[in-house]
Amino acid sequence: MGAAQSNLSDPKFGYDLVVAVTQASINATMKQFLAGLTAPEVVSCYVYDQNNNLIPISYADLKARAKGADPFQVLAGADPNSNQDLINLTNANFAGGFKARLGLPDVAPGKLPPIMTLSRGTNAPVLFNLLCAEFQITGFEYGPRGRASWINQSQPTGAASPWYFSANVALNTSAVDVSNPPAQATSAVKDRINDLRQSVGANAFSVQQLFLALDTAILQSQPTIVGIPAGWAVWELISSVFLDAYMKQMRVNGTPVLGYSVTVNRPDRSKLQLGAISYETCTLLDGSSNPIANPTPAQQAAATFNYLGTTGTVPPTATLFPWNWVEEGEVASFSGVQSVRRDIFVNFFAGLLNQDIGRLCQQTKVSLSHSGDDYHIRYSSSDAPDPKTFQPVKVGARAPDGFTEVLSLTYDHKSHDDSEAADHLSSIHGDFNYMLAGSVALKDNVIRLIIHAAAWMKFNHHEAGINYDDLPGKNYYDKTLTVTFQISVTDTGELKVTKMSSMDDKSAGWDFHGKGIIGTFGFENNLRKGLTSVEANLASRLDDKFASYESEVTNEINSQKGWVFPGSSTFVFKNVAFSAYQDLVAQLTYAAP
Repeated sequence: MGAAQSNLSDPKFGYDLVVAVTQASINATMKQFLAGLTAPEVVSCYVYDQNNNLIPISYADLKARAKGADPFQVLAGADPNSNQDLINLTNANFAGGFKARLGLPDVAPGKLPPIMTLSRGTNAPVLFNLLCAEFQITGFEYGPRGRASWINQSQPTGAASPWYFSANVALNTSAVDVSNPPAQATSAVKDRINDLRQSVGANAFSVQQLFLALDTAILQSQPTIVGIPAGWAVWELISSVFLDAYMKQMRVNGTPVLGYSVTVNRPDRSKLQLGAISYETCTLLDGSSNPIANPTPAQQAAATFNYLGTTGTVPPTATLFPWNWVEEGEVASFSGVQSVRRDIFVNFFAGLLNQDIGRLCQQTKVSLSHSGDDYHIRYSSSDAPDPKTFQPVKVGARAPDGFTEVLSLTYDHKSHDDSEAADHLSSIHGDFNYMLAGSVALKDNVIRLIIHAAAWMKFNHHEAGINYDDLPGKNYYDKTLTVTFQISVTDTGELKVTKMSSMDDKSAGWDFHGKGIIGTFGFENNLRKGLTSVEANLASRLDDKFASYESEVTNEINSQKGWVFPGSSTFVFKNVAFSAYQDLVAQLTYAAP
């Protein structure tokens, strides 16, 4: 299986592009990102109102109300009955609070949990662990008979396990049922998630943007704090008191947990401009396209998070794929793949081919007349005013050579004229027909362009009831140009081609022989000269047009007008090829976040 089976043209999919990245690569890159993250410190404090309900209060207001007492500076174990700061905090109705800052905890690498663990589903189910570089909890714990003790504890370092938020989240959300909204998912949260799904700029596939989507989606769930042993006083404080109050506060306006945000100012150079994105997650499939039950850690590492992109403005409906985007043995080689639907790239490529194809479409003309015993013969050609262009074809099975045709072109023009002498004893007849046929086919990492041009000419005359074929009807120009473009991709997602070409010449030899009166009385030389000149000029012009067309198409592909994959600011690209169903597929690796 693998990405070589990509078939986004299947009607059950509604995607123009898929980006699939492995769980292993996401976790490695997110940890790298968090290690260098400079995130704001979030301080959340709570007091009791007159009905003993927890309400948030700003850090500054709390200290003002508590006569300057700072709860985060009072040492653990201080006596609430004798410590003046704690007495002031009690009088301010302080319940507790926490400080946190996103980032990597200062613990041994082996103690760090995976940031994302992927399940299989069209709602993109993810177990998300939100790690913190800083995590401090303070507050009062109340025991029997109103006795209180003071808690001030921070996340451990070194060989201990870190504290972190953990939640099962889903990144594909449906519209809120206003008549029965979920208790934990406000309209603001749903709107925020939907906005993120439609964020399709240069940063759409970055780990920063994915982290923001996860950080916002956690608001729809019931997160827990992991790492604090159950039964500790601090566990009770954060789990039963502050976490619920904090999450309710964040859900009101859809604010990401711990204040995370993304700023992007890089342009998107892609030729494919997306309008909306949905998500899904796929675990590894076996050879029968069934999910592997109880996957090993290596198999779980190959699970993929999939971005489903469309040029429309409505996020597409997610549908699970019957193939693996990355196989187990490929996880160490690259982060994932990007697949572009066949018609998207084929139409783009047709646009490049069609810019200059008109000059190869020739309009022919034959003009014959008599003046006494003189014959006036003119064969000519010019660029057609109504040229044809390459158009998509109904894609069928592969040809025996392994190529699959995706574009074709057919153009033809016929011209005929005749003229009869005034004495009705002789007449002349001429034909000049031209055809152009083109084909584009794909195979592996090769685009094959074939163009066949043929000019069929004939001249004959009648005299005394006898027909003479002075120029038998033949293809006096009959050449086929075959160009193979071997495609590659730069690190920054630009498609490049290396060209090879050949010309097959099946043109018939010039075969003009004046017969009858034409041959007897010397008219042959004039006719021979005129027709031969037309044939030579046509051959020269078409040869030049073939050569310039081949060169111009190659330059167009390799220029700034050529194809650029989306996500060039996030990924490093390599190894591009066409799938078995002609989707354009490239392997990608996360660039440094």
